[in-house]
Amino acid sequence: MTTHRSINRRYAALAAELGLEVAKVHPIGWSATTVPPATAGRYAGVLDDLERCLRLWRRREQPASRPPSRNLLACACPRRIRVAPATLEVAPIVCAACDDAFEPVDA
Repeated sequence: MTTHRSINRRYAALAAELGLEVAKVHPIGWSATTVPPATAGRYAGVLDDLERCLRLWRRREQPASRPPSRNLLACACPRRIRVAPATLEVAPIVCAACDDAFEPVDA
């Protein structure tokens, strides 16, 4: 059975292999990890590449802004619906509950 302490010791050993410094924090174990200047210098090129890739990925994941494709309408109840602009152009839309026409809601 693997214990919390053996996991922490293994983490500390692996971190040291990579050039990281790990200190013991009571009561949770070997968890305070820092990057010494020499290690940061050794990995500087790799970290620059990762930063550039992450920045590109974050830009791509943001949805492009575009105008809303549906109009928000309300009646006297006031019930609200969203309809496509083409649907709204065909004919007025009337609420069956209050017999009032749905009108565009000002944003």
